[in-house]
This record gives sequence, structure tokens and C-alpha cells, in this order.
Amino acid sequence: MFQRSLPYLAGLLACGLFLALGLIFIPYPGAQYDETLFVMSIHSPQYVEYAMKFGAVKVPIMLMTYIGTLKAAIYAPILHFFGAGNATLRIPVLLMGGASVFLLYLILKRLSGWKTAFLLALLLATDALFLLTDVFDWGPVALQHILFTGAIYSFLRFSDDRRGRWLFLGSLCAGLALWDKALFIWLLGGFSVALLAVFPRQLLALAKNRRHLAAVILGFVLGAAPFLYYNKIHKLRTITANTEMDEQHPLDKLAMLDRTLDGSGLMGYIVREDPEGPVQNLKMWEKIPLFFNGKLGNPRNSFQHILLVLALILAPILCWNGPNRKAALLFVLGGLFTYILMLLTKSAGGSAHHTVLLLPIPQILAGLMVGEIYRRWPRRGFRIAAALVLLCVVSNLTVLNTYLAHFIACGPTVIWSDAIRPLVTEIGSRPGKLFFGADWGITQQVEFYGNGKIGFHRTSDAIVIDLPAPLNVQHLERYMADPSTVFVTHTEGHEAFVGVRKKLLDFAAERGYRDELYKVISDRHGVPIFEIHEFRK
Repeated sequence: MFQRSLPYLAGLLACGLFLALGLIFIPYPGAQYDETLFVMSIHSPQYVEYAMKFGAVKVPIMLMTYIGTLKAAIYAPILHFFGAGNATLRIPVLLMGGASVFLLYLILKRLSGWKTAFLLALLLATDALFLLTDVFDWGPVALQHILFTGAIYSFLRFSDDRRGRWLFLGSLCAGLALWDKALFIWLLGGFSVALLAVFPRQLLALAKNRRHLAAVILGFVLGAAPFLYYNKIHKLRTITANTEMDEQHPLDKLAMLDRTLDGSGLMGYIVREDPEGPVQNLKMWEKIPLFFNGKLGNPRNSFQHILLVLALILAPILCWNGPNRKAALLFVLGGLFTYILMLLTKSAGGSAHHTVLLLPIPQILAGLMVGEIYRRWPRRGFRIAAALVLLCVVSNLTVLNTYLAHFIACGPTVIWSDAIRPLVTEIGSRPGKLFFGADWGITQQVEFYGNGKIGFHRTSDAIVIDLPAPLNVQHLERYMADPSTVFVTHTEGHEAFVGVRKKLLDFAAERGYRDELYKVISDRHGVPIFEIHEFRK
């Protein structure tokens, strides 16, 4: 009995490690814009890109031209029953990330055996960029990861037992992923070309089988139906509004891909590089990661990127005469074609939350490589390969410890500031006031933590940024004349858009208003982050 359950226990262990690591990070940063973007569909559905009418009811289906409302549909009952907070925001996506790790394990278990699958599941579970972008759903990416790995696993199951339900489920995952975020077109396009190149006969046979073809079409159309309907009635707006060739140098994007694979891609973005103030209320256990980080020399780069790049090169070569030759070719070509689409897309593909969408393709290739080593050299060869993977796992853990130590000693950066919670508490304690966020990265978070109960001026950040546009001047003059409006800015030097605070204060002074600075809100390190202003004549 134990022998039969051991392979699944190994996968659950890797999944449990991911969940345990993620739970440690949850409390530190405040919510970021991408994390909370979905709440507009729940609390202010009238402002979404498109909503469908069902009788007298409007159901939001597209949040923006390229982002759907799938995440909002999942979170609406969670926020209704459990309220808004870091736990309710991050535990659901953490569970999605854990499920992605387990699905990777199941994929590699079928392709390379459970021992290899366990090693690579550990590698993915400790990958700093995969873990942090899933826990904080920056992108957002968590749904993309679970739906992508779910599609791979389903299609792999179909290749084994030829049951149409797996085709339906895999296509449904792909359709839902496209609705969730249109950037899934990268993976969809890349792997479609790769499938045509590697499995042309199998695709032709599938097309000739009416039941199998119907399962593919039905699953995809059902999953992507809101996205497809929106683009039908708006003449492919997702494509026309977002598709351009990029002018960014490809080497810059390649550098970000390397930083994604080695785990350093969020240093300085999610956590400060240096402290701006001493940590307050330091817990006893927090001294442990600080101690290890000091002893280890503040490691920022994991060795795993060397392993993953080697897998890209060696997996198809090693597997050429083995049972996984076509699988290796599929994932190499699919990954390469997907990344070419990233390179060519304007204003996308060059950020960590884009390159992280390639995961777990590199880990699958590494699993195929290690699995082939085990098939050929089951003793010494596999032991060496396993030792190298475990070395990378340990290296991943040291990078994660560096992030944790920086959260503790330095704190999150402004756009992830933990000062957002006390800001919302302060604003919420003043009923009848309307909140005006003068800078990017404030309004959306206040709407989330306030659970839709705090009144605010929509698009207020764009109003100040785009001054002196005549319409913006008109709106801002009206809001300033309203005594119920309170204005929130970042403190000088902590602005998302440099100079926006001065723009607001100068605008008020030119119209005879005096600035009554009501309160300054600081983060855990005592650094002033937010200012609450009221303007009076």
C-alpha cells in the first residue's frame, strides 16, 4: 500500500513545500495594482471594458481589452464571505501555484518516472520568481500557470488513453487561459506551431475523428466564449488595440529572461535593495533568515539558470534515441516559438511577469533530460544528475531567503508598501469622505482593502498625471471645491510618477487653496509613504 502511494506522496510533499514557503511571504508587502485589478469587476462593474446583459442584469466579462473577469468570478464569493485582506487575497492564488507544482509532478511522472518528477517539482516549488509572482499574483500569472499546466497534463493523458474527455478538459483550460489574459496567445501560438511540426500525422488523425475534433472545439469555445464574443462584437479589439511590433532591443528581453531563471528579477522591484529605516517590532523568528542571509553573503542568483539553459540544449540531444524524443522536441520548439512572440510584441515580453509565463517549460525539459539520464545510467549518472538538481534547489532556497531577509530588514518598495493597510484604516475611519488618489498605485488597493465600502473618485491618478489637459483641469477644480474630498499622495521621493505630488499642490496653490496636511502614513520601517491632504480656501 505504501509503495503504491509513495509516488503521489512525493508530489504532495513538493506541493506542500511550495505552500509552506508561500505562506511565510504573504504578510509582508501590501497589495500591488496587478493583484487587486480584478476588484473593479466586483465593486465597480460599471467601469469594466465590457459587460453582457442577461435580462436586467449586467455581468462583467472583460476587465480590459486583454484581461477577462475569470479571477473576479473566483474571488467574488471569497471576498463576500471572508472579507478583504492579505490572506484572502493571496491564499487562493498560492493554492493555484501549489496545484501547478503538483501538475508538473504528474506530467513528469508519466514522462520520466516519479523520482525525476519529484526532483523537478522541488525545483519549481523553490523557484523564486515562480513562487513570488504566484503568491503576489503579479501580472497576474497564477491562473495562467495552473491552466497551462492543466492543459499539458490533460493532453498528455489523452496521448496515453485516447479518451475524448481529456481533449475537452485540455482545450477548456486553454480557452479559459485565453479569456483570463490574452497574452496566453503567446503559448497558444507557440505550441500550435510546435505541434504541427512534431505531430503532423497525429493532428491529421485527430481532425478526421469527429468526436475528438468536437471535444477540442467545444472545450476551447466554452472556455474562451466571453473573450470570443467580446472580440466578435468589437471587431477583434483585443488584437487591434494591443498588437504591435516591438522596438525594444531583444538583448534587453534576453537579459530579463536570464534574471527570471536565476531568481533575481524582482530584486529592487518588490523589495528595497537597502533599508530606509530600521525595522520595527522585529519578531524572534525573523532573526533567523537575517542571520543566514548575512552568513551566505546575500545571494541573489540561483545556479538553476545554468541547469535550465543546459536542458534546453541537451534534452533533445539526449532524448533523440529515447522514448521522449518527440516530447523534448515539442517543448523546445514550443518554448522557442513562444519566446519569439514575446520578443516581437511591443511593450510586453520584457518584464519578469511576462517571462515567468514560460514556466514550467524549462523544468519539463530538465525533467526529460534527467529522466533520460536515469534510463541510460540509472546508478552513477542519475545520482550525479539528482545531486545537481538538489544543489539548484538549495540555491533557490538561499535566493528566497534573501528576498525574505530584504522584506524584513528593508521592506517592500513603494508600489508594494505595507503602509497601504494603515492608510485604508485611516480613510475608512472618516465616513462621508471621498478619496482621491493622486498617484498610480493607490486607488485600486484602497478599493480592495476597503472591500468596496470607501467612496473614491475613479481614475483620479490619471487626472493629475495628465494636467494641464482642459478636461482634467475641469474635473480637478470640481473635486477641490468639494469639502468631502480628501487627497492622498505619495510622499516626495516615493512617487510612482515623479512630480505628481508637486503638480497637485501647485494646482491648488494657484487657485487660492491652502494645503492642510491631515496625516502622514509610514510603513513598518517608519518611512513616510503616504500623505492625506485637504484643501481649503
